[in-house]
Amino acid sequence: MSAVFKSIALDTWAGRRYYAIEVIGETPKKARVRILAPGGVMLPGRRYVNCNEIVLVPKHALSDVPADHKIEQGYYDGHVGGYGGTVDAR
Repeated sequence: MSAVFKSIALDTWAGRRYYAIEVIGETPKKARVRILAPGGVMLPGRRYVNCNEIVLVPKHALSDVPADHKIEQGYYDGHVGGYGGTVDAR
Protein backbone atom coordinates (compact mmCIF):
# COMPACT_ATOMS: atom_id res chain seq x y z
CA MET A 1 0.00 0.00 0.00
CA SER A 2 1.36 3.41 -0.87
CA ALA A 3 1.41 6.18 1.72
CA VAL A 4 -1.76 8.26 1.89
CA PHE A 5 -1.89 11.66 3.58
CA LYS A 6 -5.00 12.20 5.70
CA SER A 7 -5.89 13.77 9.01
CA ILE A 8 -7.08 12.42 12.32
CA ALA A 9 -10.05 14.18 13.89
CA LEU A 10 -10.05 14.50 17.69
CA ASP A 11 -12.87 16.05 19.70
CA THR A 12 -11.44 18.19 22.51
CA TRP A 13 -12.85 20.72 24.94
CA ALA A 14 -11.91 23.37 22.37
CA GLY A 15 -13.86 21.69 19.56
CA ARG A 16 -12.85 19.30 16.81
CA ARG A 17 -9.17 19.46 15.91
CA TYR A 18 -7.46 17.92 12.91
CA TYR A 19 -3.87 16.61 12.92
CA ALA A 20 -1.88 15.61 9.84
CA ILE A 21 -1.01 11.92 9.50
CA GLU A 22 0.28 9.49 6.92
CA VAL A 23 -1.53 6.16 6.55
CA ILE A 24 1.08 3.46 6.04
CA GLY A 25 -1.02 0.32 6.56
CA GLU A 26 -4.39 -1.08 7.54
CA THR A 27 -5.88 -3.89 9.57
CA PRO A 28 -9.56 -4.87 9.35
CA LYS A 29 -10.65 -2.30 11.99
CA LYS A 30 -7.64 -0.03 12.50
CA ALA A 31 -5.14 1.94 10.46
CA ARG A 32 -1.40 2.12 11.04
CA VAL A 33 -0.44 5.79 10.82
CA ARG A 34 2.62 8.00 11.21
CA ILE A 35 1.99 11.27 13.07
CA LEU A 36 3.15 14.31 11.05
CA ALA A 37 2.18 17.09 13.50
CA PRO A 38 5.44 18.73 14.70
CA GLY A 39 4.34 18.93 18.34
CA GLY A 40 2.83 15.46 18.53
CA VAL A 41 -0.75 14.45 19.34
CA MET A 42 -2.59 13.57 22.55
CA LEU A 43 -4.80 10.62 21.64
CA PRO A 44 -7.81 9.52 23.70
CA GLY A 45 -6.84 7.76 26.91
CA ARG A 46 -4.14 10.39 27.63
CA ARG A 47 -1.76 8.63 25.21
CA TYR A 48 0.77 11.12 23.86
CA VAL A 49 2.38 10.34 20.50
CA ASN A 50 5.41 12.27 19.24
CA CYS A 51 6.01 13.34 15.67
CA ASN A 52 7.09 10.52 13.29
CA GLU A 53 5.87 7.78 15.67
CA ILE A 54 3.79 4.95 14.22
CA VAL A 55 0.57 3.95 16.02
CA LEU A 56 -2.69 2.10 15.37
CA VAL A 57 -5.87 4.22 15.41
CA PRO A 58 -9.50 3.32 14.64
CA LYS A 59 -10.46 3.81 11.00
CA HIS A 60 -13.49 5.91 11.95
CA ALA A 61 -11.14 8.60 13.36
CA LEU A 62 -9.52 9.18 9.94
CA SER A 63 -10.77 11.79 7.52
CA ASP A 64 -9.57 13.53 4.41
CA VAL A 65 -7.63 16.72 4.96
CA PRO A 66 -10.37 19.35 5.44
CA ALA A 67 -10.26 22.37 3.17
CA ASP A 68 -12.08 24.71 5.56
CA HIS A 69 -10.39 23.71 8.84
CA LYS A 70 -6.93 24.43 10.15
CA ILE A 71 -4.57 21.51 10.57
CA GLU A 72 -3.09 21.73 14.06
CA GLN A 73 0.66 22.03 14.45
CA GLY A 74 0.94 20.24 17.78
CA TYR A 75 -0.64 19.26 21.05
CA TYR A 76 -2.21 22.10 23.06
CA ASP A 77 -2.23 21.33 26.79
CA GLY A 78 -4.08 24.41 28.03
CA HIS A 79 -1.10 26.53 29.03
CA VAL A 80 -1.22 30.04 27.63
CA GLY A 81 1.34 32.75 28.24
CA GLY A 82 0.66 36.46 27.95
CA TYR A 83 -3.11 36.53 28.37
CA GLY A 84 -3.91 39.00 31.17
CA GLY A 85 -1.01 37.82 33.30
CA THR A 86 -2.28 34.26 33.61
CA VAL A 87 0.04 31.38 32.75
CA ASP A 88 -2.53 28.58 32.89
CA ALA A 89 -5.80 28.65 30.99
CA ARG A 90 -7.30 25.76 32.94
